[in-house]
Amino acid sequence: MKMKKILLVISMLAVLFALAGCDNENPKPFDYEEDQIVVDTMTLFEQYENVSDEHADYYIENGTDFEKSAVKGIKQAETSDKVGAFEDFSKYTYGKADEAINLDGAEYKIENYSNFVAVTVTNRAENRNVDITVNYEENPNYYIEYDKLAAEINAESFEEQISTYYGWTIDEYLEASGYATVDQIIEETIQSNLVSMGIFRYVPTEMVVTAVYSKSELMVQAGSNTLIGMGTVFVVLIFISFIISLFKFLPALFAKKPKLEDVKKQTREAAKETAGAKTSTPSVVLENNLVNDAELVAVITAAIYAASQASGNAVSKDKLVVRSIRKVLK
Repeated sequence: MKMKKILLVISMLAVLFALAGCDNENPKPFDYEEDQIVVDTMTLFEQYENVSDEHADYYIENGTDFEKSAVKGIKQAETSDKVGAFEDFSKYTYGKADEAINLDGAEYKIENYSNFVAVTVTNRAENRNVDITVNYEENPNYYIEYDKLAAEINAESFEEQISTYYGWTIDEYLEASGYATVDQIIEETIQSNLVSMGIFRYVPTEMVVTAVYSKSELMVQAGSNTLIGMGTVFVVLIFISFIISLFKFLPALFAKKPKLEDVKKQTREAAKETAGAKTSTPSVVLENNLVNDAELVAVITAAIYAASQASGNAVSKDKLVVRSIRKVLK
């Protein structure tokens, strides 16, 4: 019985979390019509799609943050992603005035956040699809201008204008125009004036243009990026190893070369020592001949040659021959 209660509680919690996960859509941060904001996104894209290179440079250098993001994103899709010709949105954005907006066949998504709305429209470009996302924030200036117009256009002033220009009463005008109330006429008049002034309830703040790649294309691109990255690492490591291998030549490179004066001084000292050795009286002479020791012969020959130069009795190297070397013990 206790186990059944535990399972029942767990099931109720699972259902509760599932329902909470389904209801994750944020409320609208400001009032807007979904079809209209989608068409506005298409219109904004078409406005910056075909700008010349000169105008594009101007927008990038001197434009607003939105203009910079729009131009950069579109140029990136055209040059780097090679998307080809974009789809024409005019069939959605330039419908007849007396017809309602018809977005049948259009691919779009609207996401509400705490302080902005993100509208994503898919453009079926020539080579691949492109997602165009525009972020909208509420326009505080809209309400300021709305209040100003509402103070000027009211029921009393509207009735006075109808009487002055048409000579009708307000009821006669409503019957002739087909409107139900004066407030409806006033609201449409205010909205029309705001549109003519270029003031809307929301303003675009950023446009992101993203080329849509398939999973296989993304895998190939990821693999190529991995190979390039690993190759770069190995090349750098090999270069570092080569630099380290050159360190063994540094001591010889920075070693001080002996000066000519020091060499002459050492030669004179060696000659003096050799001359002193000649004048000393040997106490014991070993009879064994050491002339077969080539290294010893070379050293003694060099010493004799240096001593003869120091004493002024220079002997030519070609004529100097050592025939016998004996070891003298003192």
